[in-house]
Parts: sequence; structure tokens; C-alpha cells
Amino acid sequence: MMLGETNPADSKPGSIRGDLCIDIGRNIIHGSDTVENAKTEVDLWFKAEEFVSYTPCAQPFLYE
Repeated sequence: MMLGETNPADSKPGSIRGDLCIDIGRNIIHGSDTVENAKTEVDLWFKAEEFVSYTPCAQPFLYE
């Protein structure tokens, strides 16, 4: 619901694509349909050494 349909014209107001996109070919956001596809797509664009892990400075103050 938050992302919207692939075609911005079919997306509801309040969704990212419904509010901010005007054309399928100039989409401002991408969403994968499965976790497996997401992993494949991420591997197309990023190398493993480009990912970072960090601990937010406020972490010691958070209680969950």
C-alpha cells in the first residue's frame, strides 16, 4: 500500500508512487516481489564490500 502500483497512474493518493511519480520509466522507487528476487536485484547493483554495519550512537539508551 505504501509503495503503490508499478504504474503511477494506477496508484492511490497517499502512496509514494501515487504522490511522487508521473511515469513508469521514471520511477523514483523500486520494490521487489519476493525476498529471493530482492537479493538477486541487490547483487546486480552492489558489491558485498559496499555494505556497512553500524551501531547508532543512541543504541545504549534504547530499551526494547
